[in-house]
Amino acid sequence: MLSNQDNNKSLNTLIEEIKVELLSYINRRLRLFKLDAFEKVSISASSLGYGLIVLAIVAVILFFVLIGMAFFIGELLNSQAAGFGIMALFSLLVLLIIVLCRKKIKQSILHATIIFIRKVEADED
Repeated sequence: MLSNQDNNKSLNTLIEEIKVELLSYINRRLRLFKLDAFEKVSISASSLGYGLIVLAIVAVILFFVLIGMAFFIGELLNSQAAGFGIMALFSLLVLLIIVLCRKKIKQSILHATIIFIRKVEADED
């Protein structure tokens, strides 16, 4: 029969083994969580970077289109200043519409972000 000291020793050994395994499990879960977070952040960052590149190209194209339209309207009116003035007013009108619709724009961006994150999570499964 086991003595009380042997019983205590085996119980202490068992507790230490459980403690080591529990710490190992916690460390592995934390590492898995970090890797999942890094993956999601990386996918989001790459999409954001791609979106910024496309946005920059569209902005440059839009800039040249507006300048071209300003010159074209200026030639039609025989006044370059009038052409640029009309295009400036048009740009201000577009800006005003965007400012007035900011809640809808923010909401649509929020919904698109949520859909994107859900898609990333669905792709993981």
